[in-house]
Amino acid sequence: MRVYHFLPAVHALDDIRKKRIKISKIDQLDDPFELWCVSQEDHRLRLALRGYKEKMAKRFGMICFCKHWHNPLLWSHYADRHRGICLGIDVDDRGLRAVDYVEERSDLTMPPAKESADELLFTKYHDWQYEEELRNWFRLDEREDGHYFYPFDDFVQLKEVIAGPLCTTLKEEIQEALKSYHGSIIITKARLAFRTFRVVENLQGCRSTK
Repeated sequence: MRVYHFLPAVHALDDIRKKRIKISKIDQLDDPFELWCVSQEDHRLRLALRGYKEKMAKRFGMICFCKHWHNPLLWSHYADRHRGICLGIDVDDRGLRAVDYVEERSDLTMPPAKESADELLFTKYHDWQYEEELRNWFRLDEREDGHYFYPFDDFVQLKEVIAGPLCTTLKEEIQEALKSYHGSIIITKARLAFRTFRVVENLQGCRSTK
């Protein structure tokens, strides 16, 4: 499955060189409702969920991807306002799950069943649906540079590097970061579409195969 991950250019180049992708901690996420998506009128449930979220935050983080790279909001929110870079990555289909987007917070049955845990881990408010997010959770093990990372491997492989419409990173800089990779990796320059509200490939730009 080809999925996409948006980053500021400096972080994207660093991840390309070091062949890795950052695992985000729960307390670093944009959505404060993560793991908080169910109705909590009962204060006992609030306390239980607060404890669950705190425990998860110490032990696990997530990697989030998007199905497509053409939505301008994704570039604005996650790629330094169109100045960043999007990584196109092939991930084993078994390694990701799509997020469910809901309008109302559901009731949580007690004691929670496995389905309830999955609901907490893979549910967001419907206004986030523009992300078309797929994600997975990873144990926080060894820290590097103050953060946690998952290395590129047989299940997570870099296949595309897309420079944003306002990205000033040169094609030569991207090629230099990719010099230790084997096989073809597509380098694309993006632009704003002329007729729609989309970000598209700039056919006059730096598209090439490493």
